[in-house]
Amino acid sequence: MKLKTLFSSNYKWILFLLLISMGSLAAELINDNFLMRDFEVYQKTALRMVNGEDLYRAVEDDPYEHYVYKYSPPAAMFFIPLTLPGFTVSKFLYWVFLTFIFGFILYNMKVIFAGKEEMNSRITGSLILATIIVGTHFFRELHLGQVNLLLLGAYMYAFRCFLARQAAGFGVLMAASIFIKPFALIFIPFLLVLRKFKESMYFAGFTILLFILPIVFYPDITGFIELYASWIRELGIEMADKQGLLEEGNHTLFSVIARFTPVRFLEMNETGRYIYQFLVLGLLGTLILWFLFKKKAADAPARIFIILISFIPLLAFTSNNAFIFTLPLITYLLFKYRELNVYYKILFILSCILIGGNIYDLLGRELFNLFWGMSVYTCGTAGLLLTVFANWWVFSTSPATKTSNF
Repeated sequence: MKLKTLFSSNYKWILFLLLISMGSLAAELINDNFLMRDFEVYQKTALRMVNGEDLYRAVEDDPYEHYVYKYSPPAAMFFIPLTLPGFTVSKFLYWVFLTFIFGFILYNMKVIFAGKEEMNSRITGSLILATIIVGTHFFRELHLGQVNLLLLGAYMYAFRCFLARQAAGFGVLMAASIFIKPFALIFIPFLLVLRKFKESMYFAGFTILLFILPIVFYPDITGFIELYASWIRELGIEMADKQGLLEEGNHTLFSVIARFTPVRFLEMNETGRYIYQFLVLGLLGTLILWFLFKKKAADAPARIFIILISFIPLLAFTSNNAFIFTLPLITYLLFKYRELNVYYKILFILSCILIGGNIYDLLGRELFNLFWGMSVYTCGTAGLLLTVFANWWVFSTSPATKTSNF
């Protein structure tokens, strides 16, 4: 590829992403901070699986405290290839792989929502701005060697398979993702209301297959059962450590509504909390169905899909860097920015600042903790959702989905 071509509008966003990634890597190496603690856990667990050892709460994990393996047995299999080069080389490979996944997500957004439109300054600028907006969450993914980008990449390519009616591809990607984190379960109602039973069956079939697959490394049935029993115990420990509904740092929509509305004054027992959360889910589900079927648009399923992805950190108690799941929705709204009126442009800008602007190194500990406690990420995501729902008919139909029959 010629240097002149690399600097053309088609590739400027790729060059920018590479500069961000390589610059961050250089900073990690200079500061002797290239640790990737989470990835270290994944790789060690994969080695234990290859050797048929216990995966959970190993004695040597204790010094890391919360750096212990918490995911399912099948998830450990996905990291076995990265045990071959050794830990140091694997860290570099995983860093590059996550960078590739990030670019892959942006590319898929262009394909799905901009179709055959030629790459131009508007699309290129949107992809660069999207990278900047979620930059702090992207860096945390790289620094820790996390898996949220893997999941997001799987979701986006699965939807490409969905559009192309490649049910098997969709099913295997979704099934693999739920064994890392079960966020993809949010798409099951989406499949059922669109009567996508073939995709659902492949999803279920590959889930069963992947569930059984660790028996290759644990052929003794007692050891196989104990493997999953250990995982269930680990999930129990994890759930017991989750923060309460009214505690700061709980960025779920359930908590934010409860903390900043009169709901906080209601005395709810455990059953009451479940009823409250079920009502919130019911209202969200009704809202999504309304826009999917009553306010029909040719690309409505594609919009709903990225909206569901952005709901993941609002519904599942997880770390704040999981708000990288807003990347597709941010990119979509950047594509449509010129179609917003001035008020929604302001709302969109403020929402992006809330999602990506709470940077520890920029604000310092006190301000960072203040905004973190206020769940500004959740507020920013809510602003994005309000923008897309309020402008449902304003947005032009995407060429990529115009002729799709859902």
